[in-house]
Amino acid sequence: MRRETLALCTLLTVWLVACGREPDRSEVFGPCRFDRATLSFAGDSLAQARCLLRPVEAWARLGPPHSDLPDVLERIIEQPLPIGVAAFRTYLARRGLSETDVGGLLAGRLSRARNDATGAPTARYFVLHDTSTPYLGADVFPQDLDGDPGINRLDRYRSDAASAHAFVDRRGEVYLGHDFRLPWRASKLERDEAAGRVAKGLFLHVELVQPRRRHPAGGPRNDALAPTPGFSRAQYRRAAELYVAASLRAGRGLIPAFHAVLDSGFPGGHDDPQNFDLAANESFGV
Repeated sequence: MRRETLALCTLLTVWLVACGREPDRSEVFGPCRFDRATLSFAGDSLAQARCLLRPVEAWARLGPPHSDLPDVLERIIEQPLPIGVAAFRTYLARRGLSETDVGGLLAGRLSRARNDATGAPTARYFVLHDTSTPYLGADVFPQDLDGDPGINRLDRYRSDAASAHAFVDRRGEVYLGHDFRLPWRASKLERDEAAGRVAKGLFLHVELVQPRRRHPAGGPRNDALAPTPGFSRAQYRRAAELYVAASLRAGRGLIPAFHAVLDSGFPGGHDDPQNFDLAANESFGV
């Protein structure tokens, strides 16, 4: 009986291990080839940024990788910033801003990969999204898009489960959903069925308010049509401030990325941010 019991236990153990084992899956994801083992995309930091900032068009079509980026990005990605914490605090004070307006205390650390595991790498990627809301259907975009109170309602994003770290309306005002210290998922790449178990915490997420309309080339409920220009000067400035704050906390310029590029290749991938101008005067610079 003991021998039969042992044999049964052995068979059950083998069966449970086989059933509980993670399914085989690719270790590399997306057009910029995120590697679960290295927690990085293909190439050096600039090559990664040039791929991760590919232009985003309607229907989630991506343009080609950039051959180069604006000079400010080429100089600061994964390099020490030319502005220090003290100088940036002075800058914020002149602007009437607090540290919580730019992602949390500048003395605080950033989230870490592997869902904030001790010893895991700190956040390395700064991901830009557009909210794709409010949805206007067939209605035209308001003439005063940046000042329209119905467009710029940050309260619609206020939630303990807010889908990003920060939300920036077209007036440059911010709702901080989560401090940059909190690991948070806002892309399909970070889901557990993809690379989520290692990727969560490696990305910081910023949503820029951008309404959408129905595209005449699509179905009755599509939201593929974004305004042109895509974002306001105030949004670019605040996105730059958030980027600088996060990069100071990291001790180096983070690698910027677009949401649609991270999601490319996954079913139901996103198509944002559309019409983001990397050459805008204040993109990523203070």
